[in-house]
Amino acid sequence: MNILLAASDKLFGDALVRFCAKHIWESSPQFKLINIVAPLQQHYGSSDAEKKAYFDKEMQLADKMLSQLKTALLKSLPEAYITYDVLVGSPAHEILEYAKSWPADLIVMGSSSKNGLERLLLGSVSHYVASHAQCSFCIIRIEKKDILVFESSQEELL
Repeated sequence: MNILLAASDKLFGDALVRFCAKHIWESSPQFKLINIVAPLQQHYGSSDAEKKAYFDKEMQLADKMLSQLKTALLKSLPEAYITYDVLVGSPAHEILEYAKSWPADLIVMGSSSKNGLERLLLGSVSHYVASHAQCSFCIIRIEKKDILVFESSQEELL
């Protein structure tokens, strides 16, 4: 079974790892951890060099996070085959394209508890992916209070 884990950040990545560790999988599951970084032109900066530096740092941090999540997942599921990729683009589009081309049997990703107005204004990657995925889909809910605690923790941000 091919399971695609879309981790937007460490908080959601840790939730995905906990979910996968508790779940009973078929023999020899294959996991693919992915994180999507915005394209270079969408990064802020007063110069192209500043944008490139920020983009490169984002790519490096994403790679480090996915490596840590892979290690944590392997501790819980040593028989699993786990790889990861950092992608560049729009999260919803990249998740759907990756799931289709791999091909994934299941997409697992996190979702915060946005209210209707937040969802309307900001959109919802998980809602879009769930509506357009060609395979099964699982949403791991993270409560707003947990997100606020994570965002205020300096240790997690470093």
